[in-house]
Amino acid sequence: MSTTMTPRESVGEHRPDVVETRVPVRSKPFWRRPWMIPLAVVCGIFLVYAVPRYLTFNPKLSLIPAPSNFSLHYPLLVGHVLFGSIAMITCCLQVWPWLRRRHPRVHRITGRIYVFGGVVPCSLLAGVVGLVSPSGLSNRLSSVVLATLWLTFTLTGLRMAIQRREAEHRRWMIRSFALTLSIIVSRVLGQIYTATILPPPQTGNVADLVQWGQTLAGMASWPGWIIPLLIAEWWLVERGSGARYRARAARRRAGSPADSTT
Repeated sequence: MSTTMTPRESVGEHRPDVVETRVPVRSKPFWRRPWMIPLAVVCGIFLVYAVPRYLTFNPKLSLIPAPSNFSLHYPLLVGHVLFGSIAMITCCLQVWPWLRRRHPRVHRITGRIYVFGGVVPCSLLAGVVGLVSPSGLSNRLSSVVLATLWLTFTLTGLRMAIQRREAEHRRWMIRSFALTLSIIVSRVLGQIYTATILPPPQTGNVADLVQWGQTLAGMASWPGWIIPLLIAEWWLVERGSGARYRARAARRRAGSPADSTT
């Protein structure tokens, strides 16, 4: 007579004399996450370079000229920059796995600051400032689309968190974080264009300078947020594919005969 144990019986799942123990999940040390320090450094350099000029509240130091028919442009722009700085700082804290796992309460608090003290006011102001931007129609359209997507992704991620749908929450917030960092990408692209294919005109003609500025802004603004969003989507797909592969492999291992006795 032969007796064959099932996989679950073979690992002792239904045996009362076997005590199951859970191995605590340890977060990886920071040096095993090579993207963390460069991310913080890049964000810090950008904030040090871009923000101080707006803390003076001097419109002459603004990188974006104010339209003549909208007097609130500069104060709204300053608010957009300050709220965006909050979003960028808290974004770096939110994607820090050690903080998320070891201090979930701090993660939740900084998450609320990211949403309500950063993204929501910053995106709303970005929509208004973008509509009246003197940087051309292409840049205005890009700014409005970006602000709308940023706000939508963030609020969707917040709703997923409230509903305890953690996997979906992380997916939507990764998209939100990608758009948070898009301003850095657009500035880098602007510098690359200026040094290569779109140098500033060697003339004092105001019309030529305005046209050059609008062309530069339009060329940098669209890929500035599309590229980070595509990278985020690629990472989500690859990560999901890897997780599904590991799950299938685990099911195959669990479904194979573990032990048999005759």
